[in-house]
Amino acid sequence: MPLRSRRFKYFFRSAAPIRKESTMDKQKLIDRFESEMAKVNRPGVDKLMEYIRKSDFYTAPASTKYHLACESGLLQHSLNVLDALRGLLTPADTQMTTWHYTTAGRAVETISDECVIIMALLHDICKTHFYGISTRNAKNEKTGKWEKVPFYTVDDKMPLGHGAKSAMIIKQYMELTSMETYAIWWHMGFNGNMENDTCVGLAIEKYPIVLALQTADMQAAKIMEAGTENKPPFNETYEPESETNESQPKPKPKAKAKPKQEQPQEESTPDLDFDETDYQDAVPLPSEPPQEVN
Repeated sequence: MPLRSRRFKYFFRSAAPIRKESTMDKQKLIDRFESEMAKVNRPGVDKLMEYIRKSDFYTAPASTKYHLACESGLLQHSLNVLDALRGLLTPADTQMTTWHYTTAGRAVETISDECVIIMALLHDICKTHFYGISTRNAKNEKTGKWEKVPFYTVDDKMPLGHGAKSAMIIKQYMELTSMETYAIWWHMGFNGNMENDTCVGLAIEKYPIVLALQTADMQAAKIMEAGTENKPPFNETYEPESETNESQPKPKPKAKAKPKQEQPQEESTPDLDFDETDYQDAVPLPSEPPQEVN
């Protein structure tokens, strides 16, 4: 099967039932998203936010089954990418309004925090009006009866691609810099298609931040996120061991044991037992005696 056909089949294979055990605080996520977007001072951002609020951006999953396949998963994923991207950058000032992207200790890109917010929070805006919900029969393991269960499906109402679609949606309301456009357009990275991979490579050479956004996206999906919530230590319920142990009483120090008197050591006798392995590293003797040089 050609590579493109295999990818198509993999992407649209059946999804898992919708799981409802997520502990994410939807309103808290919305508040933080809008607080970050409020830092963007660019004409049209108000219209863009209007589109986001009217769409399913705040309720859509991040995927059908792989990561954050739950309500508001897309919202949580976008914030995770923002945190991951900032973690890959080095502050260029004390207010963290500007960042350096470094390679081997050298700054290869300097960008504003506004650019970081736009690229991270809006890279997957293409997933608005992208998912649907359907039902299918599944056996209840507890009762043994078959029941109808909901699951997420792909129902793309704007089939315009992925990264390119995100850039196009944003640019309907707000201008993007060339760097932002490249980063969002190619945030999916290499996929084995020669035309795609050639463009991705050239985009990274032109704007190294393209690679940073790709990396942040993968860190979020593969390291930070699970099926319906973030993994520890990236979820709200996680408490580091150091914090939980502070409230517990510390054990009393044990009394120091008296030093033992050293016993005279017996003289070791040489090991006279040899086997074949003892000679593995030995230098072989010459087959003939060396000749004298006149």
